Amino acid sequence: MSIKSPITGSSNTILDRSIPTSYIIDAYKKKLGINVEKFFKSISTIEIYKCLDTSYRFYHPFNITGDDSFYQELEKFPWYYMDWKWEHKIASEIIKKGDRVLEIGCAHGSFLKKIKDGGAIVEGLELNSGAMNDCLKNKLLVYSDTIEKFSEAKKNIYDVVCSFEVLEHVAEVKSFIDSSLYALKPGGLMVVSVPNNDCLMFKYGDGTLNIPPHHMGLWTMNSLIKLQEYFPMKIESIHLEPLQKYHIGFAQRLSDRKVTEKLLEKFSFFAKFIEPIAKRLATLGVISVSEHIIGHTILAVFKKND
Repeated sequence: MSIKSPITGSSNTILDRSIPTSYIIDAYKKKLGINVEKFFKSISTIEIYKCLDTSYRFYHPFNITGDDSFYQELEKFPWYYMDWKWEHKIASEIIKKGDRVLEIGCAHGSFLKKIKDGGAIVEGLELNSGAMNDCLKNKLLVYSDTIEKFSEAKKNIYDVVCSFEVLEHVAEVKSFIDSSLYALKPGGLMVVSVPNNDCLMFKYGDGTLNIPPHHMGLWTMNSLIKLQEYFPMKIESIHLEPLQKYHIGFAQRLSDRKVTEKLLEKFSFFAKFIEPIAKRLATLGVISVSEHIIGHTILAVFKKND
C-alpha cells in the first residue's frame, strides 16, 4: 500500500523506519507518567514515512493524535505551556498596530494578550478546554474550533495567521495550511513555528514527546521552505532559534554523554576518571559556544499571494 504525503498528496514517499507501539506506551509511562494505550488499540507498530518531494517525515497511521484529555495531562508540567517564548518575540515584531490576528492553538492566550495590549485585534483557536477557559477569563475572543471548520466563514479576513508549535501535532497538513491561507487576506502573513528536527536536542535527546500521540510530523528548515512550492504563498523570512538559557542544562547533559562515549572509546582503561572529566568538558564547551548552538525551534514567515 502506497502512503500519500500529507503535504503534496503524492505517493512519492518511502518508509523511513517502524516503531513498536509497546515502546511508545512504555516510554510515556516511565518518563511522563501518562498512559497512551488507548491511542494504539490493535496497532502493533507505527511507521515514519518520508515525502521525497519535500523531505518532510511523518507518522502513520494518521488517526493516532492526542485528544483533549492527553493535553490536559501534559499541561500539568509547568514547562509545557510557556507564557512567552523566542518565537513570540519574533512574531510580535512583525505584527503592526491595528492588524487583525488569528492564533491557531493559542494555549492560555499569553501571546494574544501581549499583542492585543500593543494594539492588534486578536482572535484565537484552542482545543484544550482548560486552556481555553483561561483565555475566556482574560476576555480574549477564543473559539474551540479547528482551523478547517473556523475558516469556512472567514475568507480573506486576517492580516496575520500564526501558529506556534502546532503544525507538528497536525496529521492533515494540507488542509491546515489551505484553511490558514483561506482566512488570510491577499498579501497577509502566515507565521509558523515548529520544532527543528535538525537540532542536537532532537538528534540526540529523549524523543518521547517527538512521537505520537504528541507529534505527528518531523519538520526541518528544508521541509518548511518547500511548502511554498505547493501552496499559494512565498517565504518572506526564516529564523533559527539560538540555544535558550532554559535549554543549556539539557544541552550540557547531551554533550556530557557524547564526550563520555568518545573518551571511553579511546581510553577505556581510565573509565573511573572519565565521567567527571567529560562532565566538566561538556559544561565548559556548551557555555562557551551556547550563542552559536542552534536551538529547539524554527520560525517561518510566509506571504500569501496577492
